[in-house]
Amino acid sequence: MNIDDYDEQLKKAVEFHGELCGGIAIGTKLGMYGLELLGMELNKRHKNLIVILESERCTSDGIQAVTKCSIGKRSLKLAYYGKFAATFYNMDTGEAYRVSDADANKKDKSKETREELVERFRITPPEELFNVEKVKVKQFNEAQKPGGVHATSWCSVCGEKITDNYHLLRAGKPICEACANESYYEVIE
Repeated sequence: MNIDDYDEQLKKAVEFHGELCGGIAIGTKLGMYGLELLGMELNKRHKNLIVILESERCTSDGIQAVTKCSIGKRSLKLAYYGKFAATFYNMDTGEAYRVSDADANKKDKSKETREELVERFRITPPEELFNVEKVKVKQFNEAQKPGGVHATSWCSVCGEKITDNYHLLRAGKPICEACANESYYEVIE
């Protein structure tokens, strides 16, 4: 991984995110490293790549900008673990690596300015910045993979359309997650 590639990817990530911050610097390097581990090229969309993010912070935007994975393409997934880590999964081969930010796991942190942090991530080899674990991804069924809509049903309570087997069954009838469990919203009118 060379510095010129990092500078190019960081510029794209900053444009996507809207500003330069430590999370973008880290996420850019982490995304590049994940692609490298799978032998995938930069600046190319890989239809066989799924990235599972464990945080919804700035780091995630850096990873998304580098990998070109997106929620809309169903190639970017979010596991709400609150950790600075991502798993890079090649659907064709089953090969997967979970890459975590070693700095985020340190309890004693040095005080760096944003500029110092960015420069450190720019020049430090990824092997020194991240922990890598070879993993087996087990959570995706066919309906959760990228591609067109795999299945459609309608909630027996609210009547709204549910795609890709994200429904539950109650008394043999489909029901959406919002009706089956507590929803994140409350209808007020």
